[in-house]
Amino acid sequence: MAHTDPTFWLGTYTADGDGTAAGIVALTAEDSGTLRPSFACEAQSPSWLTVHPQHPVVYASEEFTGRLLALRPDGTRLGALDEITVNPGVCHVSVAPNGAALLTANYGTGEVSRVPLSDDGGFAGAAVVSEPAPRDPYGYTADADTGLATLSAPDASARDPHAHQTRWLPNGLVVSTDLGFDLVRVWRPSASGLVHLQDVSLPRGVGPRHTLWHESGHLHVLTEYSAEIFTLRFDESGALKVLTAARATADSLEDGDTGAEIAIGDRRDRLYAGIRGTNRVATLEVRGDGSELRAIGDVESGGNWPRHHIVDGQLLHVAHQFSGDVATHRLDERTGIPQTLVGTVETGSATCLAPAQRSAGV
Repeated sequence: MAHTDPTFWLGTYTADGDGTAAGIVALTAEDSGTLRPSFACEAQSPSWLTVHPQHPVVYASEEFTGRLLALRPDGTRLGALDEITVNPGVCHVSVAPNGAALLTANYGTGEVSRVPLSDDGGFAGAAVVSEPAPRDPYGYTADADTGLATLSAPDASARDPHAHQTRWLPNGLVVSTDLGFDLVRVWRPSASGLVHLQDVSLPRGVGPRHTLWHESGHLHVLTEYSAEIFTLRFDESGALKVLTAARATADSLEDGDTGAEIAIGDRRDRLYAGIRGTNRVATLEVRGDGSELRAIGDVESGGNWPRHHIVDGQLLHVAHQFSGDVATHRLDERTGIPQTLVGTVETGSATCLAPAQRSAGV
């Protein structure tokens, strides 16, 4: 018997994004652990989803139209609560732990924006773009006479900013990643927007994509292009610093491999990194004070192009974009490595899994 209420919401690419899905898909859990589509809500390539920490409101970013949707579950449908439009290219949304604001990351423009939220979870105003805009640390040089930064060819013309994710941290700050400029950016939320505090430059060309905050006080950053995990920590002065870097996989990387998502489950000493190309999920052990990571095993993801995954107790659900499905694996109780493929369900071009109920800060 399946549960009646949705367990997860699934974001997808629809026809406008060269995808095959219908929009936002509600997934319910079967007793076996697999997920079953129960209904769909029409939307145009809602590639990222999240939910409000206090209210039953689902937020979706339509990547190619630039619309942000606020939706309220109502039986076997998602009813429209509110919508606003930002610039096309919006690929990620996250909600403040107190539910006061929503942040967007825009892959097309490199912008990070803040949208105020009302008491019922609707939008309370227009998006405010945070400043300053990202600057490519490898595309500028300092003028010897004035000290001012000036463009230097060819690097500056070869790269564009690509904001990819925002994350609210327990210390009250926000970090965002810029995949195009190899930056981790640090912000302080305010009533009017985000105050820029710091840019941390990673090596040129690694492509920081998604982050994970570990309770040990470390920020782990998975890179898309190099498929590495960089570990950062705030020092005594409050500055975010890079501590270590490690390959995300236990086995070697192949040409075309790219990092996709990083996640943690009930076992706080295990991280999971998705690798597109060879279609793997890598399991990493968190060691020592939390700053050391060691890859301990790679398994096939169960489909083609594992774009996103989420840990659900002893299960790992992997959303595949190109094969258009969600594969469910059972984690080994001793090692934490995905051990058994429980099953796969067809969904259309899957991009993001969001728990139907969530805790704050994700």
